[in-house]
Amino acid sequence: MSVSDSDWKNYQKLYDLALDRFCRSVLANAQTIAQNDVLSAHARYRTLYRLMRNRDKDMAMAFNVGRRSEVSLSLMTMIAYDLLTDEELLVLSDELRRRASDAVRQPYEIEWADD
Repeated sequence: MSVSDSDWKNYQKLYDLALDRFCRSVLANAQTIAQNDVLSAHARYRTLYRLMRNRDKDMAMAFNVGRRSEVSLSLMTMIAYDLLTDEELLVLSDELRRRASDAVRQPYEIEWADD
């Protein structure tokens, strides 16, 4: 289902905000992994590799939107990744917020590799 011009413009602003938060989060996780001196260099490398592989897939799900009809799914994914607040979503129409309301927030956690 397509979205209105107003929702499309507001979605694009939220998209930029969420993308920036997503990238900052990945970079912060990468830094945490790299600086974990408890693990061997190899375990940190494997953890970092897994992080990048998984987050690349997550990025594609949330941000590869080519048509207005894909906005609801994109918003649900952004909400699930905890990239947008409820207050920020208020710029969207009630209808679009309702379509994205089934999203469950699940902040990302690092999957540490065994040493």
